[in-house]
Amino acid sequence: MVQGNADSNRHAISTALFGLMVLTLGMGIGRFLYTPMLPVLLSEGQFTFAALSWIASANYAGYLAGSLLFSFGAFHLPSRLRPMLLTSAVATGGLILAMAIFTQPAIVMLIRFLAGVASAGMMIFGSMIVLQHTRHPFVIASLFSGVGAGILLGNEYVIAGLRYALSSHMLWSGAAVISAVLLLLLALLIPARAHALPPAPPAPTHHPLMRWWQLALLYGFAGFGYIIVATYLPLMAKNAGSPLLTAHLWSLVGLAIVPGCFGWLWAAKRWGVLQCLTANLLIQGVCVILTLASDALPLLIISSIGFGATFMGTTSLVMPLARQLSVPGNINLLGLVTLTYGIGQIVGPLLTSLLGSGTEAIASATLCGAAALFFGAVISMIQLVKQRQFTQKREC
Repeated sequence: MVQGNADSNRHAISTALFGLMVLTLGMGIGRFLYTPMLPVLLSEGQFTFAALSWIASANYAGYLAGSLLFSFGAFHLPSRLRPMLLTSAVATGGLILAMAIFTQPAIVMLIRFLAGVASAGMMIFGSMIVLQHTRHPFVIASLFSGVGAGILLGNEYVIAGLRYALSSHMLWSGAAVISAVLLLLLALLIPARAHALPPAPPAPTHHPLMRWWQLALLYGFAGFGYIIVATYLPLMAKNAGSPLLTAHLWSLVGLAIVPGCFGWLWAAKRWGVLQCLTANLLIQGVCVILTLASDALPLLIISSIGFGATFMGTTSLVMPLARQLSVPGNINLLGLVTLTYGIGQIVGPLLTSLLGSGTEAIASATLCGAAALFFGAVISMIQLVKQRQFTQKREC
């Protein structure tokens, strides 16, 4: 019995580290390294603000396309999950290297589009593998906290590189080396199919927490709501008064993601997923608004920490919830919610570029993002009220 528990603990730790590596590479580096790199590319004069916004949207469009493609059941056969994940991981590293080679806007847009497809693959296939091997909320939280670890690693890497006057070409090349190391660790830690858990029977319920389409709509609002800040925060904070501190604000976001993922899943276990999802979106919306206080550094620090502690917390709440809801036909809800999230992410930078250029356009788009988060919170709150009313009627 003791030996069995020891083996189980080792498998849980290994799965947690695997999940951490998946999204550190796939999201933290593969997607969000672009955020601290955007001001570098802008200062070098390689791209205009509008071009950089379109490049960002191309990445999110790729994420959308990948989510749609990988939502088909043909990709979800157990024998295909590991090859598809590893292929996505190799592609992520290769496309980061390609950013160091090409500077033509059209080619860079294509590179970032393909990087978005690869990121979607890593999110979907990585999540499916982890959720097949554990039902422990803290192992699941390790998966999503990888985004924070990657953001922290990527931002501090860019800051260090700029201190040594590295060009964007050298920074992208170094990031490709980091990606190769993460890829090797991921491949070593990937759990064997033999250790997969049997499918869990659906929990008996007389009143579902939420309908599948409501969760997809809510997550779409969440995708739009967070992406403005996640794309432009270093640019928004550039004139906040303390260059050293503002350079590390994106790192604060990444650092806050890690305990945030664990904290929200712990809270959901104690108080319920709908109550926590509602609170998460409300707090996130307030923090998004507070990022506009670029002349008040303490508020900017608080908003960055609060934003980081909530935006991946939303994902850590939604993904397990998506596996609990019944869906019609062969719809893969994990893929569908990732798809709607991707739609929201595309609209964000596109709206910003349509509103103009510079801080005024970012401020207007940020307010729209906060409104979207509040809309998402309303959807969750309505379902929470309905659930409580249903419970009260049953008790009567």
